[in-house]
Amino acid sequence: ELRRELFERQMAEKELLARDQQLRQSLTEKESLLKEIHHRVKNNLQIVSSLLFLQEEYMADPKGIELLRESQNRVKSMALIHEQLYGTSDLAKIDFGRYIQGLTANLFDAYGIDPARIRLKVKADDIALGVDMAVPCGLIINELVSNALKHAFPAADDGTIQVAIQSLDTGRLEI
Repeated sequence: ELRRELFERQMAEKELLARDQQLRQSLTEKESLLKEIHHRVKNNLQIVSSLLFLQEEYMADPKGIELLRESQNRVKSMALIHEQLYGTSDLAKIDFGRYIQGLTANLFDAYGIDPARIRLKVKADDIALGVDMAVPCGLIINELVSNALKHAFPAADDGTIQVAIQSLDTGRLEI
């Protein structure tokens, strides 16, 4: 009877190990698919951004060109989130401080800003955000920094743009 019980336990253990292996394989496949989805979303957003850029060629109105560039920057800010998601091991959240650095660097480049004239300081707590929070927060930061780059430094004035994000005790974020 002990041999039979030992045999049954060994069989149950083998079955559990086989199921564990199947679950791990399934999880790996799902993670790969999710990475592929984020990669494709990023690529599609970059295509939209490129189409907006190409449309500028047909625009004569400076205000229309400016609107297209602003739209392009918004699309790029969303694409950057998906780029970070497929480039990390955690597919649910991104390092928001790193994201802000990339986003603001893209904006400085898009507006042709001389970093010696306008400096950027980013102070970000160690905050990981999911897509549902990262996209709207990224768009808010995109708008604030874009407006500062366009309006805060007339003529040849220099200065500093500071972006800070911190986690509050209430579980909220402060930008």
